[in-house]
Amino acid sequence: MRVLLLTTCLYNDVNYSDFLRLTNSLSLQNKNVFFEHGVLFQNYSLEQKLEMNKTKNYSANYFYVPEVMSLSKARNFLINQYLDLLDDYDYISFPDDDCWYPSELWGLVESLVKTESVDLFYTKFSSQPINDFRSNEKHTTYKLVKNASSNTTIYKSEIVGKLKVFDERFGVGSINNGGEDTDFAIRAMLLSRRVIFHNSDLIGHRDPIAEFRYRYFKGSFGVLKNHCFSSIPLLLITLRKFLVGLAFLLSNKIKISDFFVRNV
Repeated sequence: MRVLLLTTCLYNDVNYSDFLRLTNSLSLQNKNVFFEHGVLFQNYSLEQKLEMNKTKNYSANYFYVPEVMSLSKARNFLINQYLDLLDDYDYISFPDDDCWYPSELWGLVESLVKTESVDLFYTKFSSQPINDFRSNEKHTTYKLVKNASSNTTIYKSEIVGKLKVFDERFGVGSINNGGEDTDFAIRAMLLSRRVIFHNSDLIGHRDPIAEFRYRYFKGSFGVLKNHCFSSIPLLLITLRKFLVGLAFLLSNKIKISDFFVRNV
């Protein structure tokens, strides 16, 4: 199985150390899985380029820019580098520089896709991920909106080829903070015939801080509004998100303007 991973890293010593943890976790994966890793280092001003590790089942391609851009714009930069090559890969994912994979993860994914055609696979993350692959559950739109993120979602390359880009109106660092990975996952779900949800913490990543979730309301609610008429579940999820927003508003965590999407 050939996998394309696309990662962006805002370069500094801490973030680069996290990135090396990600690449080290890839070296522990099943040797039947080959990884091509496209990496965009932002805020990079050093004259010397970083050393790329290459092994029998891992190859990397590094890109460097001196500026800082939004997550969605950075991911689109990377997608465009590989757009004509997507058919060379079976699956594509967009791991953050600070995520990592338990040693059995990609071997288990390979075993799964050998037995059935999977267009979209998503799971959960934790600072203490596990190697237990027995908790497949029935996929629902609510579960996808709740759990799908750049770290936890794996796409069939054919689906990414149809989607092509992230919506640059959304994402951390954009004018509508957050939501870009939810938008991409919803669009992928609407194109997918077979979606699998695994209800275990299979991906390593720092645990979310619940008290800061309001910071991403503007982007996530904007994304849901864009898709709310695509299905009844999406409509209900959007109404629920609106009520959450009202609670944030009454507690002075957001402003009325956060209910409205700004365009680029």
